[in-house]
Amino acid sequence: MPRIEESVDIKRPADQVFAYTTDARNWPNWQLTLPEAEQTSPGPVAVGTAFKGTIRMMGRSMAWTARATEYEPGRRFGKTIACGGITNQQHNTYEPIDGGTRFTIVYDMKVGGPMKLFSPMIVGATRKALKEALGNLKRLLEA
Repeated sequence: MPRIEESVDIKRPADQVFAYTTDARNWPNWQLTLPEAEQTSPGPVAVGTAFKGTIRMMGRSMAWTARATEYEPGRRFGKTIACGGITNQQHNTYEPIDGGTRFTIVYDMKVGGPMKLFSPMIVGATRKALKEALGNLKRLLEA
């Protein structure tokens, strides 16, 4: 199972970074590979909250669904994402540091079916997109 881990230090308190990054309405603002994202279950975000959207990567658009698996305000957020033959366990952590927050995203990906042939390309494109997304997030929240 490929694992991707990237971090960024953001000059904002952990509760602010957490609030922004767990609101699906904000995801397209900083994750440019997600032109659409929305929460599909009612109420505030919690374990079990459902999401859906589209991802655009490597010249293709695909629908995805997700369900929150971790929710600890200001500290942890996780979800399981299903998209075609790919299942991704995403784990976000929010670590207070001097002057801000170290925000880390870990993807534990499982690529199956015909998509498995393209696993190295998918992992590479995902890693690149994640680095870009974290840079975008830093610029947005520090502006």
